[in-house]
Formats: sequence, C-alpha cells, structure tokens
Amino acid sequence: MINCPKCGTDNLLNAIFCRGCGEKLELNELKPEAFLPPPLTTAQKVMKIVNKVGSIVIGTLLVVIIVGLFCPVGGIIAPEGEPSAEASKNFAEAQKSGAPAAAKRTSRRQPNTAPAPVADRSFAFSSEDATALVNKAMSLPRNNPDDKMPPQHLSIDFQDDGAVRLVLTCKLMGKLPMHNVVIAKPTVENNTLAMHVDSARIGFLPMLGGLKTKVVEKFTRLSSGCAPLQNVEKNLKRASITAGRVNITVGKK
Repeated sequence: MINCPKCGTDNLLNAIFCRGCGEKLELNELKPEAFLPPPLTTAQKVMKIVNKVGSIVIGTLLVVIIVGLFCPVGGIIAPEGEPSAEASKNFAEAQKSGAPAAAKRTSRRQPNTAPAPVADRSFAFSSEDATALVNKAMSLPRNNPDDKMPPQHLSIDFQDDGAVRLVLTCKLMGKLPMHNVVIAKPTVENNTLAMHVDSARIGFLPMLGGLKTKVVEKFTRLSSGCAPLQNVEKNLKRASITAGRVNITVGKK
C-alpha cells in the first residue's frame, strides 16, 4: 500500500491518483515510509498479544491432554503367569456353589428324597490371583483387527478402604496403549452385585458426565460377556474387600 503524502489515504501500489484527495501520486516524491503498512493501533496490538497467548495456551492444553491420555499408569498388576492352583480350584468351585446337586436314582422300594440343602461357601482371592483368573476367563488379550481399541489386560487391585481399582488397558488402533481406570466399591444388595463407581479416568485425565459413563461401560461389557464371572455373580451372597484381598460367600439364593 502507498500512503498519500497529502491526505494519508492508503492506495494500491499501482495507483496513479489518490483515491482520497484525487492528487497525483508521484512515486519519486514518496518516502520509503509511504510503502510500509500503517502502524498498528493500540487495540490491534492488544489483539495480537491476546492471539499469541491464546495459541500458547491451546498448544499447552493439547500437549497436556495427549500426554495425560497415553501416559503410563502406575500400580498396574501384571496379568502374566498362571493363578495359583488353590485360586483356580476355588474359582471353579465358586462357579458351581449354590447349584443343587443332581438327584441320585432310587430303587422302587426307597422313596425319593429331596436333595440336602447346599451350605454357603466362602473363598478368598488375592489381587494377583484375581487379576490372573479374570484375564484368563475373559480371554485377554484380544487382537481383533476389526476392533479399533482391543482390550489387552485387566488389572484388579483390592484396596484397604473397601474399594477395588480396575485398570483396563486397550490399544488405540492396535498400537497406542490407553489405560482406563475405575475406582469402585462393590456391594451385594438383594443378592445382586452392585458397583458404586467413585471415579473414572483415562490415563491421568479424569472423566466426568457422559465420558465417565463410557469408561464404565467398557468394564461392564467385558464382565457381562464373561460366563465364569456371571456364574459366580448369580450365586454371590456377600463380598468384603481388604488390602490386597477379597472374600466372597456364595450359595443357593
């Protein structure tokens, strides 16, 4: 742009006459400053600073979100290895407890007798055994190419306040690990297992509202599709959690 030396109007570089005052623009008489853009006003300077600060803030937030989503989560119990022989036996028996025993065939001389009532049975599992048992029951890891976030493993950590810390690790596009963390307190109400979720997050980023619901749904879908866990749940009568351990009581309802 060219500033008219007489009236200060901005004109195009190829202009011959000023569009403001109509005077002829003599390029030889123009000073170099006339070819420079007009100085910024105070408002323009403020907006320029605001835009720079805004860009920095947005960039910082994006970095925090990305790092928070994919940052490793500590305290994960590795699911590798087999559960102890005792834990495997108890898990198998817990699935069958509460089911009535098959009636024995009786002779014609002996009347049929009702099966003896099934006594409640109690079992205890450590966090490590529970993690290994559940991953095996759920057939984890899963590497379905059609699943954009296939579940890899589930960590179960029983805490001293009666809560359980669940960490479900999935791989985004089969490559980037994402850790879905839920803190919940399980209770058995009216012979039904209920999970009261205290918090949910992905990595270190807390999830609220609808996002929290979606994180919890990932755990619900896994457990609802696991027959061994469903067999235990339908016979579950009591459950109590202490640090690193869960005690359950199963029996006929």
